[in-house]
Amino acid sequence: MAQELQEQVKNALSDQSFRAATLEQLQKDFQRCGLALLSIELNDLLVSIESCIKNVSNTQLQQLIYLIDIPEALFLSLSRKETFHQELSEAILMREALKVYLRNKFS
Repeated sequence: MAQELQEQVKNALSDQSFRAATLEQLQKDFQRCGLALLSIELNDLLVSIESCIKNVSNTQLQQLIYLIDIPEALFLSLSRKETFHQELSEAILMREALKVYLRNKFS
């Protein structure tokens, strides 16, 4: 994601209604893979995503990554890190927030 766009999405996440829309997008995509976020508190999104992806099968995780549209190269580079789940959670949140941001901007 281009740096400027990434900053715009991060700034948008500070808005409560934008965060709520991002949470809805997260829940929708997780449910499509048969997964549920453990907490739906807006302030705990990263922790909730990380908790969920730590406890899923490889197949479910791959389905989720495909559905959310995380680039394969990014996923593979993160998978080699000790902080895999944490950084993947951040990537998932940013990708889902980007979907919401673009939908709001172009609708």
